[in-house]
Amino acid sequence: MNKKVVIGAVVAVVVVVGGILVSKAMRLQSEAAKWSGPVKEIVEEELTREGKETHARYVSMIDGPSDAVLQAIWSVEESPKTVENIKMAKVLESKGDTKVVELNLQALTLPLQNLTTQWTIDREKKQVTFKTLKSQAQDIEALYVVESSPDGKRTRLTYTAVIREKIAVSLPQSVIDSANRETYVNTVRGIQKTVKPQG
Repeated sequence: MNKKVVIGAVVAVVVVVGGILVSKAMRLQSEAAKWSGPVKEIVEEELTREGKETHARYVSMIDGPSDAVLQAIWSVEESPKTVENIKMAKVLESKGDTKVVELNLQALTLPLQNLTTQWTIDREKKQVTFKTLKSQAQDIEALYVVESSPDGKRTRLTYTAVIREKIAVSLPQSVIDSANRETYVNTVRGIQKTVKPQG
């Protein structure tokens, strides 16, 4: 085979593969941009980073009583019905106020993630904690706290999390932040669909 033909074929393959990678990166950036601006589900937001660790805090107002919001968060195994990012949720173990749940989660157009998570509810403090036990990409420790409005018709939801990246990510930080934000916003939308607003 002619040396020029081989070199030409290699260059063509490199250009095609490079084009595919650039196209995928541009789609991810475009998808991430949808989640970078203000959204009605988030009334307060704070993100700070140190190396591979992100500290996130989101606050939302939900139309519905705090007990119903707390129960919707605790019923994570029902979330595939209302949260578009969660493709599967299955209780692996449950004992008292703690349960272990396997989740399949997809954010933006990133690959599907399989997580094993531990959830604990404290009804007296009106909070739910969760942490990852097994994860491919991130370790997460998070806390949901609900607070009732004076009339009991609305709930202030505060979510705080420490998210540790486990892999050397070649994605821009903005894409990772947008994926986490999209998941939170869709969770709030799912909670809102689940609770019944007080009329």
